[in-house]
Amino acid sequence: MNQFVVVKCGGATVDALSDEFYARVARLADQGKTPVIVHGGGRAVNEMLDLMQVESTFVDGLRRTTQDVLDVADMVFNGKVNPMICAKLQAAGVQTIGLSGCDGPMIKAKLLDEEKLGLVGEAVHVDPSLLQQVTAIGLIPVISPLVAGENGVRLNMNADTAAAHYAESLGAEEVMFVTNVPGILQNGEVLPYVTETDIQKMIADETVYGGMIPKVKAALQVLGGTSVQRVTIIDGEGNQPGSGGTTIVKTMEGEKDEHAPLSYL
Repeated sequence: MNQFVVVKCGGATVDALSDEFYARVARLADQGKTPVIVHGGGRAVNEMLDLMQVESTFVDGLRRTTQDVLDVADMVFNGKVNPMICAKLQAAGVQTIGLSGCDGPMIKAKLLDEEKLGLVGEAVHVDPSLLQQVTAIGLIPVISPLVAGENGVRLNMNADTAAAHYAESLGAEEVMFVTNVPGILQNGEVLPYVTETDIQKMIADETVYGGMIPKVKAALQVLGGTSVQRVTIIDGEGNQPGSGGTTIVKTMEGEKDEHAPLSYL
């Protein structure tokens, strides 16, 4: 049985990931794990929106997606970011296939809140069969966060949320959010371990805010399943050497040590 590890690369991070990151993903595959890469592309999308003078706003850390914004996001996700990640993984010796949630489709979605968020999808069905098929023949999937709406319409989905859906559907053992922050901070210090209860309190008291909210909510979503034991939020740009990020676990305080984050990142 495949031991899936879902690795989500943050939109602000994908351009800054080092060659060592890609080499480590390759080593993960060599170790018998099956990595599934889910990526955003927020920084590249923002740059293209500015270049094309398309207005864009955020609501509770989520991009409000008009049709114009969606067209730009589609172009950037599937025309620039996805091929770049695939190429760098291939240079590291890994066979890849570039996909989006529309392929299959892997994720069927309805509008989450059209008035507030525009063309942003909420999953109604997740089908892992395509991922199971491509990984069975040795390909590492690299997935952009667009998903299938009704009648052939494409919808945007927060990539953290999409990663959580893929992890749940595949029965992944771990999810890692690779981002441009060293982890969850409290008083300027990285918290190495937190529990689901800790996270809920931090959202309530606004220790966790902005773009970190979708990440920790996705972590809670995926920890609510039966297979995933830990979710790690880690800096993928090397801004804080030696930091192992923050691992969110669903175990009690005295049991945390046995759920240390995977060492390959």
